[in-house]
Order: sequence, then C-alpha cells, then structure tokens
Amino acid sequence: MRLWTVQHHGAVPVLHESGLLTGDWSRVAPSLRPGYDLMVAEMRRRGIDDGGCPPVWAWAGPDSRDGRVLQTARSLLSQVEWERGVVVLDLEVPDALVVTSSYGWWNDVLAAVLSGEPLPPTDFSTGPDDEREEEFRIQAVLPLVRRAWVRDVRPLAPPADLVEDWPDLRTEPPGPSAAVNGAADEAR
Repeated sequence: MRLWTVQHHGAVPVLHESGLLTGDWSRVAPSLRPGYDLMVAEMRRRGIDDGGCPPVWAWAGPDSRDGRVLQTARSLLSQVEWERGVVVLDLEVPDALVVTSSYGWWNDVLAAVLSGEPLPPTDFSTGPDDEREEEFRIQAVLPLVRRAWVRDVRPLAPPADLVEDWPDLRTEPPGPSAAVNGAADEAR
C-alpha cells in the first residue's frame, strides 16, 4: 500500500542506521493515550504486532508533492516541530501491516477522549466521503517503518503563512542530509 508520513528530520538518520522507525509512548500526550490504545487494540485484533510501541501515523496514497501534503502537515505540526525540521517519507508498505480509518472518525475519538465523553462507535471503515481529492481523509497506522519500504524522502518547508506568524521559522530548517538521501537510495 502506498502511504506517506511526515516525520521529524531526526527520524531519518535513525531509520538509516537501524533500518527501523517506531513510535515512542513518551511522545504521546497522556491525555490522548486512550485514543492511541484504541488504534493499538485494532492492530492487535488484526494480528499486527505493535512491538509495545504506539503506531506510526501515515496517510493513504503516494506523496503527492503538492499543497495537500503541506496543508495536512500544517494542521498537525506545532511550531517546535517545524523549527526542528520536517521530512516526508513516501512509503510502500505491506497491506497486512496497515490499518486505515477515517480521519474524521479519529477526530471524533480524540474529541471524546479530551472531553471525557464516551468514545464514538468503533468504525475502521472508509467510504467515498473519505476519499475526496481536496483533502486527505484516509489515515493509516502501522507498527513501524522499515528502511526497505521508503521510496523517497524529501524535506518539507513550513508554509509561508506560518513563517509570517512565527519569525523563528524564517531560518532554514535542517535540510536533507546524507542519511536522508542514503535511506531513500537504499530503499530503491
């Protein structure tokens, strides 16, 4: 399955050196843990070994290299994450290791978790409304990223409006390093 994910630029050397990139529970806000636990439970129900780690989030389809990827990243990342530098990994992942769901449903789950309301009914289905081209609506979770799954790696610069709002972003974020290019080259 073709997927793309946005990661901190420092994740790429880890992927290059170890061959694996996994989630880290210490990076998940405790208030969001029940939502993440729901995703992990679905992965386990499908026989996907999470290795005791939270899922790696991705989006269905290839890296389109257009404004949709940037808009999605813009809505998900903080100023600190943009300042540290961001890359897009374009992946080819075995279907059996991917759980897809509606991003709208996931937002309902997080809203319920944060407000203390009951969780919405579990729904890992996707439909035509989730496949609209103007927005990335189908999200994917996977237990890890293997270096061999990486088709391409590219740096992602912050959108112009964020640069105006956050002056610290006016300096160049770390660009692709030899490790970034090496990870993509080895995956080909």
